[in-house]
Amino acid sequence: MADQTGDPTKRDDSRSRRAGRREAQRKAKQSAQEIREERSVDSESGSRRLIIGGVVAAILIAVGFIAFGWYQTQIKPLNKTVLRVEDLEFSLAHLERRMQLENEGNPFYTSSIDNIRLLPDVVINQLTAEAAILKGGSELDLTVNDEDVADAVRVRGNLAREVEATVFADEFRRQVDESGLKRSEYEQMLRASVMEDKARGYFQFLSPQEEPQVRASIISVNDEAEAERALELLAAGEDFTTVAVMVDADPVSLDLDWFPRAGSPQVVSDVEDYLFNTETDVGSRSEIISMFGLFFIAELLERDDTRPLDEDQRLSVAEREFTAWVADLQERLDIERDFTTEDAIRAVNDIF
Repeated sequence: MADQTGDPTKRDDSRSRRAGRREAQRKAKQSAQEIREERSVDSESGSRRLIIGGVVAAILIAVGFIAFGWYQTQIKPLNKTVLRVEDLEFSLAHLERRMQLENEGNPFYTSSIDNIRLLPDVVINQLTAEAAILKGGSELDLTVNDEDVADAVRVRGNLAREVEATVFADEFRRQVDESGLKRSEYEQMLRASVMEDKARGYFQFLSPQEEPQVRASIISVNDEAEAERALELLAAGEDFTTVAVMVDADPVSLDLDWFPRAGSPQVVSDVEDYLFNTETDVGSRSEIISMFGLFFIAELLERDDTRPLDEDQRLSVAEREFTAWVADLQERLDIERDFTTEDAIRAVNDIF
């Protein structure tokens, strides 16, 4: 009987152990539930982060594509080398800055759309000539040093030679800013200008005291039919001056006084070739000579192969020789152009 009822202390211990197991199971279930909830929250948070990350990545990719497209269409073309003269390179951006400078100093280009279209070719030809002069000056034993450039800055800024360094620096900075060019581009432009002046002085020094010269009369009209009528009237014995009046020719070209080659702005090169040809007899006249959309008939009045040059004529001869030298340089130097119609259109649109 005593064994069935047992010890009360043992029964209490058994109940305590069962209660402890139930509490442990409850806590285990609660902990598992909390873990599941935390995992659910973490999963939702992770999903949100993935979504947000995906959206951000998509935005970044889109921005990247836009930036790449902007670089490809707007920035990269400006870095393109459109002109190279030996080791001197000119980018499209550099060309545009020079176009802007040229346009600001010459209202001719904005007077019509046709004149605007001329600007890119005018400036790239100008840059080619400048670079050729810089590269070719050495063959005339000409150099340009830093002091020459500083003198050019002082002249343009109307500064005294002994001006303070800070004043000079401020003036140089002002000139660069006003030009719209980079400092290196402005300095190169100044060097080319100084070299050009020195080269012109070189040819003026060498200009001869005498040269073949001619006197001539020229009929100049802008209609070929009128030129043909003038030629028929002359063949019929009409006086040259009378015929010129009858066909309404430019009176400036009639009875031109003595001039050497390139010594008269009224005489185009093809007409000069006729007048200065030693086989052209004095008193003879040309057939119709067509050039620049005009039509010319030339009559040689006199020729003197050793006629003295006055000072203005010597300057004209020097300029002729300088121009020929620059043209020859551009034939001999290693010059490469990569300037397309699209580049020209882009440059004009960027400026205007």
